[in-house]
Amino acid sequence: MRVSYSTSWQINRETNEKIKESPRNMLRLMFSRISSPFRMKVRLRHVLHLGSLMERQTEAFYRSFAREARDADVRELCIKLADEESNHFRMIEAVLSKWTPKPPNRKDLEAIDVDGKLRTLFLSPPSSDVTKTEIIEYAMNMERRMVEFYRSFADKFTSEWKIKKLQLMEAEKINHFMKLKNMLAGL
Repeated sequence: MRVSYSTSWQINRETNEKIKESPRNMLRLMFSRISSPFRMKVRLRHVLHLGSLMERQTEAFYRSFAREARDADVRELCIKLADEESNHFRMIEAVLSKWTPKPPNRKDLEAIDVDGKLRTLFLSPPSSDVTKTEIIEYAMNMERRMVEFYRSFADKFTSEWKIKKLQLMEAEKINHFMKLKNMLAGL
């Protein structure tokens, strides 16, 4: 039986429940694993795993925002945005599922600045009385941040296949950005 990358370090039911509560709990559990003080190498699997966490958090944000938004058009748009983020998550998980599961250790995660990347993801979220234009602009900014996230690792890899995987993720985010830009132009 093949174990998915995102669940490979889950030891028991209690751990599973903690992870379901929050992606932050997942990070705490990953940090608590044995770590080598000699390694500080950026690994593509961990960059993609962090990308999948960011996609999950973004999806949850849009779903939550859809429940709170006052405008029906904004609610509908937020649900569509959440579905897009869910698709991005599944795309990343599909890549990760083909690899042998290896849980990240603290040094690996420090190398990709997990805490800093997650902390800055939702700076200045819009209020619940936001307009459709404002939520599209916010979503475009989120996509721009994700493009910057993937680009920030471009010089960390020399293997062509790893660079192509990063470019694939970046292209997906740019594609979503362009859809949003066209949507904004159509308003």
